[in-house]
Amino acid sequence: MGRPPGDGTFLGRRRARREQLARLRDDESTLLNRLYGTEFEGYSFPEPRDVDEPTAVACMRFALRQGRELFLAGAETRAIESAIVAITARWEMDHMTVDVTSRTIQVQYAPPGAHPLTMMMVTGSEDSRDLRQLDDLSALTHRVVDKGLRPLEAEHELTRIISRKGFWPWWTTVLGGALLAAMLCVLASGTPRAAVVAPAVFLVSNRFGWALGAGGLPSFYVTALQTAAVIGLTMFLADAHVLTGGEAASVAAANMVLLLPILSLVSLSEDAISGFRAMAAGRLISVGMFLGAMVGGVALVGFLLRDADVDARNTAFRALPLALSLVTSAIGALGNAIFMGGPPRLLPWAAGAGVLAGLVNGVLHQELGQPSPMAALGAAAVLGAAAGAVAPSLHIPSRSLVVPGIAGALLPGPDVYRSLLQYGLHVPGAGGYAVLAFVTTAAIGVGTVLGSQLGGAAQRRWAPAS
Repeated sequence: MGRPPGDGTFLGRRRARREQLARLRDDESTLLNRLYGTEFEGYSFPEPRDVDEPTAVACMRFALRQGRELFLAGAETRAIESAIVAITARWEMDHMTVDVTSRTIQVQYAPPGAHPLTMMMVTGSEDSRDLRQLDDLSALTHRVVDKGLRPLEAEHELTRIISRKGFWPWWTTVLGGALLAAMLCVLASGTPRAAVVAPAVFLVSNRFGWALGAGGLPSFYVTALQTAAVIGLTMFLADAHVLTGGEAASVAAANMVLLLPILSLVSLSEDAISGFRAMAAGRLISVGMFLGAMVGGVALVGFLLRDADVDARNTAFRALPLALSLVTSAIGALGNAIFMGGPPRLLPWAAGAGVLAGLVNGVLHQELGQPSPMAALGAAAVLGAAAGAVAPSLHIPSRSLVVPGIAGALLPGPDVYRSLLQYGLHVPGAGGYAVLAFVTTAAIGVGTVLGSQLGGAAQRRWAPAS
């Protein structure tokens, strides 16, 4: 199965697309209209048939498991839905209902004249990212849709993917996160000494959080205590004259942004735009709890902030020269890809995504004087468009390019530090910086969705037919 070759003029193809979409929307027996605007738009699927109950159960069980694992690997909600719809359509099932909510995925098969068959699987609500598994799961979806892999074979392959160990040992992924912390520190006006200390603070925070989580402590308290540890440790280093006050500010800013649920905020705005309101609402609750945990962590050590060096309390961060910011963005994206378990073949493309996002963001913000939210919006749109256009040819999920690019170049670290610092100092302005950080992050999600739509449309128009 695959996309049929297009024919006719561009306007003719657009007219045919609109007419076909209208027909599918009017046909209550199919969900193929939900594939429009996704990588599966235009695929030719077999004619549906009546599927016996044991076969339907096997198909639906795999589709649910695949959807859950895609969620746990960090796929966007629309990609999860489109994968389930495409898989069941490939296995000749119609009269399907698919609902992806904040904690569950539900599917129903209700052919005329038969009892409806409904199944559900819990996904959980904790956001996570595993780029190696996301790569493998996306490839499995295409093996089902393109090659006709049958349910039993697909189940075995999915079990193998889940049971596989990550490509990188755990300590390598942690070092990838430390590398990202160093680059974020440099982007926050950090000196070479601060860029060396920032990864050390990250390692302490990361292992501290791991130990707390392994002991069964809820993630809310883990985040609060990690926040307190980051602030406390950086202020201690400043008091001990290991760091200057300005260096401590850069180290804290880099590590604070890594504790924030930034990518959950991006996913929240993506879901709201794409029509998954229940999922967006669920993410909003989770994000609110994490932000509350960080505020609580700052409150625990607020007395340290009031006695901090005046330079640590000075929140004036200077922008790096554009050329240097591109280097740090590339290295940061590379570190993020390793931190999230990305396979080796992804690494050069992740670094390229960081450079692209950093270049557009730097030109818009530094050269053209655009405010941070508008610069982030433009950079995310270009990044999403590029990822949507090239990812199918590279056989890499576009998400695996977008996430490192965002992490390497677009995270609003200085604004996060300013808001939490001023909250701890009980001075005016904390709310304004918090709003700016939130709006900037939301703009990243808006830009990503817009860019992905444009890039995917361009790829489907100009890519050779399969």
